[in-house]
Amino acid sequence: MGDTGFAVIDTLVELGSSPLALAAEISELILPILEVLAVEPVISPDPGALEKKLLEFAPHILVVSPGIPVDHPVVAAAREAGIAIWSDIDFAWRVRDKHEHVSPWVLVSGAVHGRRVAELASRLLTAAQIPAFVVGHHSSPLLDALRDPHDYGALLVVATENQVERLARGEGPRSPAVAVCVDEAYPVNHGALYDGVSVACVYRKGAGNTMGLVEDADVIEGARAIGVGFDSPEKSDLGLVEGIIVDRAFLEDRANHALEVSTLDELAEAGWTIPEDLPVVVGAVAVARAFDVSPAVIAGVLTLP
Repeated sequence: MGDTGFAVIDTLVELGSSPLALAAEISELILPILEVLAVEPVISPDPGALEKKLLEFAPHILVVSPGIPVDHPVVAAAREAGIAIWSDIDFAWRVRDKHEHVSPWVLVSGAVHGRRVAELASRLLTAAQIPAFVVGHHSSPLLDALRDPHDYGALLVVATENQVERLARGEGPRSPAVAVCVDEAYPVNHGALYDGVSVACVYRKGAGNTMGLVEDADVIEGARAIGVGFDSPEKSDLGLVEGIIVDRAFLEDRANHALEVSTLDELAEAGWTIPEDLPVVVGAVAVARAFDVSPAVIAGVLTLP
């Protein structure tokens, strides 16, 4: 019962539901607010006690916070009892239309590079007058951003591997504009991260399993697979040519031309560590180009000291 768990409870109450809060521990700051909301919290380090209370309460839905393991006993008990299990991300997608302005989502994952990709992509988008906000893991809860009256041009949703493992599949449950993972080692073995994508599935080319996850995904017709690599790019890829980051994905004549974004020398002068930072840089560039941010604007941000 941390920030995300409380945001789920608060949203459910706002929508007229009568939720029960189950947690191993709870912040002293949250407990009195739950009392004001007339929500009963059951706090116990014993999974058996929480499981018993769950079955007594017999909810329609169990919404699971990001830090809860996929094999947690309470989740297993809900599954055996036929209770619908939603990730907080799927729950947020279902209630996103409660705000007049519905911001497009960029779903970002990867324990190694994911958060930094989201933060840099947010800077690139904002520089192009597309207000962007990073939410999710180690950031503001996604549900709080949905209630924010600010009209964001993009919400960059950082999802842990735990959350991606729990994402619903096969029901058209969500449709982010872009999904991205550029980690070499990504332990999720199904394509839920990329399900429902409408614009671009950004994956790590030539390393790891993300290309296979894109192939496994059920995307919106017209969505494109965009490879991020560090050698000469093929059509629909971003990569390197003689020390220059180039885009062969987001231009009309990608069969014969490429757009120069920046050079490795310029990045090094600006303080980037090369080659370690390249997955972050090129992954974020791919997100920005999916939103039609110009190479000149991108280069201006990347080369700031």
